[in-house]
Amino acid sequence: MSTKADKLKPRLSKIFSDLWDDKMRTTLVVASISVGVFALGMVISAYSILDTDVGHSYASINPPNIEIWTDPFDDNLVHSLEKTEGVEDVVAHRLMIVRASIGDEAPQSLQLLGMSEFNSDVNLLRPIEGTQYAKEGEVVLSEDRMHSSGYHPGDIIKVEFPDKKIRELKVVGLVTDQITSQPTPGQLVYAYVSMKTLDSFGIDYSYNHFYITVTGDGTDVDFITEVADAVEEQVERSGRYVRKINEGMLSNEHPMNDNILAIIGLLGILGVLLAVLSSSLIINTLNALMAQQLRQIGIMKLIGGRSKQILGMYLKLIVFYSVIALIFAVPLGAAAGYGLSLVISTILGAVLQGFRFVPAAIITQVVIAFAIPLVSGYLPVNSGAKTSVVRAISDLTPGATPKKKSFLSANAKWMRNFSRPVLLSIRNTFRKKGRLLLTIFTLTMAGAVFIGVFNVRASMDSLMDNLLAHFLSDVTVNFTHPYRVNEVEQALLEIPGVEALEAWGGAAGEIVDENGEVVSDLGLSAPPYDTQLLSPEFLAGRWLLPGEEKKLVVADTIYNFYPDIEPGDTLRLELNGGRAEEWEVVGIFRFVDMLGDPIGYANFDFIAQKTHLPAQASSFRIVTTEHDIESQAKIAERVDKALNELNFDVLSIQTGAELRESASIGVNVIIMFLLVMAILTAIVGSIGLMGTMSMNVLERTREIGVMRTIGAVDNVVMLSVIIEGQVIALITWVLAIVLSFPISTVLLKIIGETMMGSEMTAEFTPFGIFLWLGIVIILSIIASIMPARNAAKLTINEVLAYE
Repeated sequence: MSTKADKLKPRLSKIFSDLWDDKMRTTLVVASISVGVFALGMVISAYSILDTDVGHSYASINPPNIEIWTDPFDDNLVHSLEKTEGVEDVVAHRLMIVRASIGDEAPQSLQLLGMSEFNSDVNLLRPIEGTQYAKEGEVVLSEDRMHSSGYHPGDIIKVEFPDKKIRELKVVGLVTDQITSQPTPGQLVYAYVSMKTLDSFGIDYSYNHFYITVTGDGTDVDFITEVADAVEEQVERSGRYVRKINEGMLSNEHPMNDNILAIIGLLGILGVLLAVLSSSLIINTLNALMAQQLRQIGIMKLIGGRSKQILGMYLKLIVFYSVIALIFAVPLGAAAGYGLSLVISTILGAVLQGFRFVPAAIITQVVIAFAIPLVSGYLPVNSGAKTSVVRAISDLTPGATPKKKSFLSANAKWMRNFSRPVLLSIRNTFRKKGRLLLTIFTLTMAGAVFIGVFNVRASMDSLMDNLLAHFLSDVTVNFTHPYRVNEVEQALLEIPGVEALEAWGGAAGEIVDENGEVVSDLGLSAPPYDTQLLSPEFLAGRWLLPGEEKKLVVADTIYNFYPDIEPGDTLRLELNGGRAEEWEVVGIFRFVDMLGDPIGYANFDFIAQKTHLPAQASSFRIVTTEHDIESQAKIAERVDKALNELNFDVLSIQTGAELRESASIGVNVIIMFLLVMAILTAIVGSIGLMGTMSMNVLERTREIGVMRTIGAVDNVVMLSVIIEGQVIALITWVLAIVLSFPISTVLLKIIGETMMGSEMTAEFTPFGIFLWLGIVIILSIIASIMPARNAAKLTINEVLAYE
């Protein structure tokens, strides 16, 4: 045993010597392995935690399987529905929009939910601050990352109800509601009060909304749909119109679960790319190491070392690199994965089950940490181990300049205008072409991903612009009931800063098939035919013409139900519970599938006639003389004050800036995650460049010594190294621009299909290109400074004596 130990000791001693003596090389290789392994650990941990915990958290609140909005009803209908086959529980609410404020601040609209019982077992609210139970005269508010009222427990808010009376409510708690925590533009904060509170305010004790759970575990979509149909039929038999129904809500699957996991999956693809990119540094490092230690290999072979023993020794060195990388990457990846899960779960209103290490993540990290370095390093190590003794101990020096003249020869015409240090830097850049190609590949991919993320951001901004092209007004005013258009025009056009306004109508519609079965809900808006506040991007057809009846333009989300529909085809529509009629589709425009049911547009005059509201509207869109955020807010305050003085029943007032901010929150979350991965790829690229520059300087040690002996000062030596790094950086920048186009297209395709449910048009922005130029220049300087300083510090005796 002691003999075997003695034989192993010199090899292990050399391995530890290689690890310790060249700390820069060890640090770079370990860091390169760690970044890729860390990223994969983070993504897999987050995916596993979210996949398990979000579903568990959602199931724990006992979410409804069916949600219905209908005409007012009382407890008798609730008791009747509870007896319907398949129904487990029914919870009724009173939904209304109110306006709330504190002191003299501008009022904000809230979605008020009058609850028949706060201790219901359906859709349990989780307290964030204070309590989740509101007594008479109290209110509890929903709170999440995307929607916040700004109110806190203890605040007394003044609430204006639809009857124009203002009552005071005490805020007693902030809660998360996983049903209402959706990244939907314009969604209001929910306010929960007891029905006793509404009764004390003189508001009639009736409901217009309810949640229903089904028997069983609530995971059978077909069964839920069957129960929903039975419930809808029973509600309609009672003489009430079902305005909207949301069915197919599974008890163990958060509504946003698939979208979130799709984001994590996209990050996983980038994590794999990081792990692959790290292999280039390993190949470069081991190639340089084997070239540097050729004489040592020759000596080992002279004293009896066999190629397999030498190969095994260097492979063990790689294993040690991987072990060190795992020590850092595993705990950091687990912590980052939990942190990422925490951010996403907070957005969803979900509660995690606590920090933990995910076995699948650790196993993957271990496999990747050993597999990629060993596979990447085998060829250079095996080649070095098989080097003959004669070649290994000959005078062939690493990085010797080839004698054959080339494009970069000193007497090449195009190089004669460069100074000697610059000329030397350019020639040295291309001395080791294999190493240069690997470095360029790594940094180019990093740059392409970085630029691609900004292109994705520009494309998603364009998508938001397309979405907001349907909401071009500076201020939108909604009333609790319709008013005559000329009456509102007279009131609003007199307000300073109001330049123009349009009255918009609308109706709740359903698309039905030949058998009268509902295919989909359809939100139908009715602007004036000559509206200036709507600019849809048409995929086919045209806009509405004056006086057209039973004609509509519809969003491309209609393709989900009618894939082959074209302008000229008809849809059977039921408006506000009326009889089904054939409507001709005259145009199809681009929209976002993730926002729900299809929307459409019809002429204002025709819809006003169909809804028996001629020349009346409850929604008015205002154009202001100034369009900046501050001006919009000032005009909104003036409009609110003027309408209140004239006793109009205002439901809500919203500025265009508020709508855009609300719509962009979900997009910004996606971009934030992509930027994290882009930064990580930039780190891998910079590590690769730093490793290359360190190896290049190491191999030029004698050359630097010669430069010093003929009078080159430290600044000249440092400048030559930095210029070399700049040349590599600029080459990769140009290549990254080219490669960013296909990468952007692929990222957009994944995001569009898995998250947005809509095809996204690629937009390419120069911002990311020039930002990456600045970053890559700075990275190249940082990557060059340390090896350049080390080279400049060497004495002439040290560099001339270098082996």
